[in-house]
Amino acid sequence: MLKIDDYAYSNRLKHVHPVEKVGFVMTFLMFTIITKNVVIAMITFSVMSLSIVFAAKIPFSQYLKLLLLPSIFLFTSIAAILVSIAPVYQVNVDTIWFFTIKSWQIYISVANINQAYQLLVTIIGSVSCLYFLILTTPLHQLIWVLRRLKLPVLFIELVGLTYRFIFVLLNKMHEIHLAQSSRLGYQNHRLWISSIAHLIVSLFLKSIQSAKELQIAIDSRGGDMKLYEVELSLSYNRFRCAGILVSIIGLFILTLNT
Repeated sequence: MLKIDDYAYSNRLKHVHPVEKVGFVMTFLMFTIITKNVVIAMITFSVMSLSIVFAAKIPFSQYLKLLLLPSIFLFTSIAAILVSIAPVYQVNVDTIWFFTIKSWQIYISVANINQAYQLLVTIIGSVSCLYFLILTTPLHQLIWVLRRLKLPVLFIELVGLTYRFIFVLLNKMHEIHLAQSSRLGYQNHRLWISSIAHLIVSLFLKSIQSAKELQIAIDSRGGDMKLYEVELSLSYNRFRCAGILVSIIGLFILTLNT
């Protein structure tokens, strides 16, 4: 999270208007999710990855690490789709692998592989879109866009506070872990389990304390919940806006032809 926040404020696209970046991302994301077209998903992943690495100048190694983060959830979902279990008499599909246990059959079919491949490509394309947005757009710019979309103030404040508390808890976790390590709290397996349990409890208590302190600060201001008033001095670029429009037309044409 610290690296992501650092890149959001230091990348080469930080001065691009957030509406242009959101429009660029949402164009490819919507086409990828709605059409579920493998070709469009691959184009989305390629465009977003090239933009992140070459336009925003995010190190490729860091971007690759970020792509590996959701891999556990992705592969568990893929495995659940690939493998099917059904009574033997109900299996009427082309199976490429099967295993029979009494009256039940565990199998992998061609349809399962196609569905898993489509899901894999769609998720990768969608994740690359979200990474482009969070790696190139600081939080205050995203909040500015949310306000312009006329979303409820409560929702916007919760987004800002949640993002802030992530870093508060990370800092607290680092302090607690450092204190435990200095007392040899992770010397063996038994101490490791005990230290982790104490760390979780301490984080929970400190998060409640931080929330109470924030509430006191809000009450001292008369209960004003508008904590994130943001103004931008950035301007639109007509060439980038034209590029987004061309992308929409191109993806629409590609959808009709595939």
